[in-house]
Amino acid sequence: MKKEKFHLPGNGQRLYDVMFLALLGILSAFLPFAHYTYRKVYYTISGFSFIAGRSIMKGKTVIAPNTDLLLMIVVFAAALVIAALYPLFKSRKSGWLLVAPGMAALVTVVVFQMSYSGLMGKAKKTGLGAGPIVAAVLAVLIMARGLQLLQTNKVLLTLDFMILPGLIYMIINNYMPMPGIALAFKKIDFSVGILDSKWVGFTNFKYLFSTSDAWIITRNTLAYNLTFIILGNILGLVVGIALAELISKRLQKFYQTSILLPQLISMIIVAYIVYGFLSSETGFINKAILGDKNAISFYSTTKYWPFILTFVSIWKNIGYNGVIYLSSVVGIDRSLYEASCVDGASRWKQISSITLPLLKPTVITLTILQIGRIFYSDFGLFYQVPMDSGALYTVTNTIDTYVYRSLMKLNNISMAAAASAFQSVVGFIVVVATNALIRKVDKDNALF
Repeated sequence: MKKEKFHLPGNGQRLYDVMFLALLGILSAFLPFAHYTYRKVYYTISGFSFIAGRSIMKGKTVIAPNTDLLLMIVVFAAALVIAALYPLFKSRKSGWLLVAPGMAALVTVVVFQMSYSGLMGKAKKTGLGAGPIVAAVLAVLIMARGLQLLQTNKVLLTLDFMILPGLIYMIINNYMPMPGIALAFKKIDFSVGILDSKWVGFTNFKYLFSTSDAWIITRNTLAYNLTFIILGNILGLVVGIALAELISKRLQKFYQTSILLPQLISMIIVAYIVYGFLSSETGFINKAILGDKNAISFYSTTKYWPFILTFVSIWKNIGYNGVIYLSSVVGIDRSLYEASCVDGASRWKQISSITLPLLKPTVITLTILQIGRIFYSDFGLFYQVPMDSGALYTVTNTIDTYVYRSLMKLNNISMAAAASAFQSVVGFIVVVATNALIRKVDKDNALF
């Protein structure tokens, strides 16, 4: 008997729906991609006008040919060709050939939307037209068709689609902005746009280290973060183990919810809660505990704030750390504890000999992740909780707050980008170095 040949779903036929979508994507370049008003007259500019370049406002502004929209047409054309030739592709993974141009078209549209205001030059009352929206929707539909083919051909399972929202968010939020690191090496001139601004090398990095406050902000950032990492993990371990030891499940849920509540409170609200305790005029500590004669002006006295900020940070984050450690404790095989009970081990012996050693991978993972952000600081904690008091800058000023204050005074985006790039690079180096050290001591517990 002749064996029947297996045909992959979607193969053996042209994808006319994708061809239609891709053709519409190409034609969308005729739609208005931007508009402006000149002498009370409303004008629109099509995508092809941006691609070819043109002058507007009677020659006062010249729009240079735009490569983003040209690339958009190219990838839509590529999707059209792939859909027409789809019967030639016999692989189960052919759907990726549609996902790729769909994603590329969406990225080019987003990049255009981010940069169009600079392209418009001195034009007044500008705005985006319908073209970018239509092109973005068509790109998403082409991607969806490719994903549908991948799911039909069992390359992707239904469960795989559950990670798509997080994956899309990560790509948009973490990867698409990465070309913006170029801002750290330029002197931004908004009159010519970001791309045409002058390259200045490492000049923007010098201001972080040439200022007299460089030592203070570096010391504060590192010292506070080291304190938060050490105390946060130790107390998180204590809370997680303590919650796991509760026999009553109702009490465990009550304490777990209660201790996690501060994590969900905005730092602005936390700042006013702290103010309610520390205020010189109406604060609980001064009025109810110390009295008017012994009142302390907390917002102008530096010696108390290292302890106050540490306490607030631990109070706000201990619930989150405790729940993470609790989930790890719950995952430990209960037969180990039962066997230790048979051997006569006390509760403390079980914790020290079973719980803590088995929690070591969790501790190492959390510590490495926290060390990666050791040059970052919680902006709300160091800016809003001290109420931006100038008298406290020596103990509350960190790299993030210093850059913010510099931006407010100088409005220099390049300097802020340089600080962010510096923090990211140092964080990456610290994570790799810490992981290498752990790998050398205990290879099994290294993160990678």
